[in-house]
Amino acid sequence: MPEGARTISVFLVNRRTPKADEFRDEAFTFQAELSQTADRPFLPRPNSVGLLSDDWDENVADLQYRDVGEYAVGHNVSAYGDARKIHTCWIPRAQVERVAPAKIEGVTLGMDALGALADGPDAASKLMPLVEHYREWIEAQRATIPTSPLKRTQTAQALFDRDKVAANRIENGIKLLNQPDCLKAFRLANQAMATAARRRLGPMLQKTVESVKAPEWRPFQLAFLLMNLPGIAEPSGDDREVVDLLFFPTGGGKTEAYLGLAAFTLIMRRLRNPGVTGAGLSVLMRYTLRLLTLDQLSRAATLMCALELMRENDETLGTWPFEIGL
Repeated sequence: MPEGARTISVFLVNRRTPKADEFRDEAFTFQAELSQTADRPFLPRPNSVGLLSDDWDENVADLQYRDVGEYAVGHNVSAYGDARKIHTCWIPRAQVERVAPAKIEGVTLGMDALGALADGPDAASKLMPLVEHYREWIEAQRATIPTSPLKRTQTAQALFDRDKVAANRIENGIKLLNQPDCLKAFRLANQAMATAARRRLGPMLQKTVESVKAPEWRPFQLAFLLMNLPGIAEPSGDDREVVDLLFFPTGGGKTEAYLGLAAFTLIMRRLRNPGVTGAGLSVLMRYTLRLLTLDQLSRAATLMCALELMRENDETLGTWPFEIGL
């Protein structure tokens, strides 16, 4: 904070005395609001909690929001505002910007195209640019590392180390497609996801299934799918012990990302275990909200139907039907 900065506390004290016990409600103050304006800008207060904490999430939040300050803090009430006016608010609100995927040149995102990959080299030519662009982005971000305080520098460096690990995992997932069974499982998973997307979006958009726009992965969805392929396909691999948290705003596409991985898992199991031995419980999905459970069940069931239609025309997918339970 600059020299001479001051913090001001403003309180509303209700000293009204009710006339009698039966009229005591008249002394209460409802929906009161305090506001303050200034002839010069208020100073944003930096949040130093992350710098003083040993919690990794707090450290990352401190780094990412180091340029974001708050102009007011409420006592038993919320407060918000900008550099010119601040006020209390009983029900705070915030504008959450939509997260939209950027166009990445040279990367094939179409599910239909990925469902028709010819071989490993074809997969590499269509998918490896995703890794290349990601690594370029990592290096570009390196220039934004703060030089002080030391804790932020260390946190940023740790994030870059994790980014490099993620890039390597995505690359390994692409290389895995050189194996015929992995390539086939990846192709069929994309075909099933494309079919499920058309069946789901058709009624939603009031269009025929054939007229629905060709389904595409968002870059983070495809990256998540690719980076987890080795952990699914190689039981002895290092990634087998890794648990990934896919953190994205509502409506960002988390469900399709994990359903794509589930489809790959189900198909891979059947390709490697012929006949009825490829059946059985493969994926567990757990939800904490009843409404969310019903929504996710519907979307997962659509994928199971797409897989089952595929199995009826492909004897390598076994004799037991694809099933889902609740």
